Amino acid sequence: MSIYDIVEFIPDDSFDFHERGPLTPYDVELLLNEFLQDSYIAKHNRVLVITGKGHKVRPQVAKLLKNSKYVEHFKPGGYFNGQGGAFEVHLNSKM
Repeated sequence: MSIYDIVEFIPDDSFDFHERGPLTPYDVELLLNEFLQDSYIAKHNRVLVITGKGHKVRPQVAKLLKNSKYVEHFKPGGYFNGQGGAFEVHLNSKM
C-alpha cells in the first residue's frame, strides 16, 4: 500500500468528458491535452479526469495519460472520485 492509497485525493481542477457530447478520438486527444497543459501552466498538482465507465473514451484517455509529458502518475478514481469512471492524475511539478 502506498501513501497515495491512504491520503484522500482532492483535485485542484477537474475535466468531465460527459459535458462534451459525442467525441471523435481526435477530439478526446485535443481536449485532454489542452486541459493537462492548462492545468500544468496553472501549477495544479492534482486533477480529476472524468471519462465514464464506457469502452471508447476511457481506454483512450488511459493511453494518453500514460504517454503525457504533463503526467507524473495516475490511477483510477477513488471511492469519492468516480471510481472506475475517472482518473486521479498527479501532474509533473517540473519538466
